[in-house]
Amino acid sequence: MAGIYIHIPFCKRRCIYCDFYSVGSVLADWPRFVDALIAEADLRRKEFLSFSKSEPLSFYIGGGTPSLIPEENFKYLASSLIDLFGNPAEFTIEVNPDDINSLKAEAWANVGVNRVSMGVQSLNDDELSFIGRRHSSAHVRSALSILKEKFSNISLDLMFGLPGQTLDSLSKTIAEIVDMQPQHISVYSLMYEERSALTKLRDMGKIGEMAEDESLEMFKLISSVLKENGFERYEISNYSKPGFRSLHNSSYWAGVPYLGLGPAAHSYDGMNIRKANIADFKTYLAEIEKNNTAYIVEQLSDEELREEMIMTRLRTAEGLSLSHFRSRFGTSEENSLMSKAYTWIKSGHLALSANAELSLTDKGVMVSDEIISDLF
Repeated sequence: MAGIYIHIPFCKRRCIYCDFYSVGSVLADWPRFVDALIAEADLRRKEFLSFSKSEPLSFYIGGGTPSLIPEENFKYLASSLIDLFGNPAEFTIEVNPDDINSLKAEAWANVGVNRVSMGVQSLNDDELSFIGRRHSSAHVRSALSILKEKFSNISLDLMFGLPGQTLDSLSKTIAEIVDMQPQHISVYSLMYEERSALTKLRDMGKIGEMAEDESLEMFKLISSVLKENGFERYEISNYSKPGFRSLHNSSYWAGVPYLGLGPAAHSYDGMNIRKANIADFKTYLAEIEKNNTAYIVEQLSDEELREEMIMTRLRTAEGLSLSHFRSRFGTSEENSLMSKAYTWIKSGHLALSANAELSLTDKGVMVSDEIISDLF
């Protein structure tokens, strides 16, 4: 089975850390844009079926800010996707807390959405204001109350390493997040992306980047609190209650094929072809409305595929299956990989199971980037 990702690029305003492709929501012509998404879905249906072989594992509507889509336009989009591809096992929409109301929540639930991922980031209003989030902690509490009336699978996003954030403020945020009783929590370290406003502020000397050891202590705190409260870490940044792993994101890490619709969305055939949609809203619309595809094709080399398998599988709790790696890349590449891995195994950063699965230990997760880079 495969997943389908739908990118909604519109935002009311850009967060200072964001480097994703986005467009001001004042430019949104929702009927025209939704028509284009459905047209692209229809245009690429055969492509999806060629590598899917069955109904989709998941729909994931991300952004941008999908919660800005008017209810009627969303209903048309969702019902059209189901008509074209079938009913997914998991149907996720990303939302912002200040967009949530009862009418929207009901509209999403009525057309098949069964999982909501809400971008909380922090429950400290000063931290939220600094990073350019539109919502307050009060918005989060109100939104969650509304969502719980319609959904039993809710994920909350949390960030750490924010300017001005302390272990104390993070501790208060994570404690309240746990008290909210979501089924899933995603945790991300603040990244200074090259083109973001945040990086410009740092380079101008107006803010300082958090020290690595302090950021590591925050990660340890989050991991400890979530583990104590019944969340399993099934991927470096993702924690869930039993039975609530994200099917869509898990398929990415497992190398399962997926189809991406919308400007800047990516697709992967499960073998060696990746397609990247044009990251320009107007050009995307123009091409789709001429009944053309709007992607650039990239053929991945064996080296790129090997590195991607190492990176994605080691992010997961299950780790990298050496038999799978060997069948794809050969015994010589497996031997090369293990010659590098043994040093990390001896130091307690990697573990090798009886089933020949290589995985990060809790100690290894803390320096995962260094380990993965070394294994390349």
